[in-house]
Amino acid sequence: MTVQSTTPTATRSSLDQRTLRDAFGAFPSGVVAVAASVKGQLTGIAASSFTSVSIEPPLVSFSIATSSSTWPLLREAGSLGISVLADHHDVVCRQLAGPREERFAGLPFKVTGNGAVLLDEAVATYDCSVREEIGAGDHVIVLLEVHEVGGGDGEHPLVFHRSAFAKLHRDDLDPARLDGRINGAEVDRGEEHPGADADAEDAA
Repeated sequence: MTVQSTTPTATRSSLDQRTLRDAFGAFPSGVVAVAASVKGQLTGIAASSFTSVSIEPPLVSFSIATSSSTWPLLREAGSLGISVLADHHDVVCRQLAGPREERFAGLPFKVTGNGAVLLDEAVATYDCSVREEIGAGDHVIVLLEVHEVGGGDGEHPLVFHRSAFAKLHRDDLDPARLDGRINGAEVDRGEEHPGADADAEDAA
């Protein structure tokens, strides 16, 4: 079934860009490094748009501006490495936005046999390949198929919120694991709920 929007085009296009950016920035996200060795050259970017998409098949995505000068190089890689940046990686994130030849200077990382670059101190890593690119306004949504996952030495993720970096603080939050559904799928309750349906989907 296709749902058509009834919002007039003029109303949608009248949004002030600064106001829209501020509204987008109100949603906190993690930050990842997307990196690969392309023809012997280390290439990478930082992205705050990374998200899980599907468990079966295993898919993740991120979006990149159509004006990016790095993505045309990265997309030539056979495999891409995704590294979830840890909460001490604020400097690393800025470094990945700097001159291309200096983006990996001093960083501990490994290059897989298929060219994916993974940071040693990441919270989690994904070895991926591009499955599809979807044009979306001034960005491209890159859908990636995950071939291998791993962990690094990082414990807590870096948070990006209102154009600034932050850290997770859980002191005042309910420590119990979520019991129910999110994204329309059953939450993976793990060993804390041995009676849970073993066939229930993980939340994406």
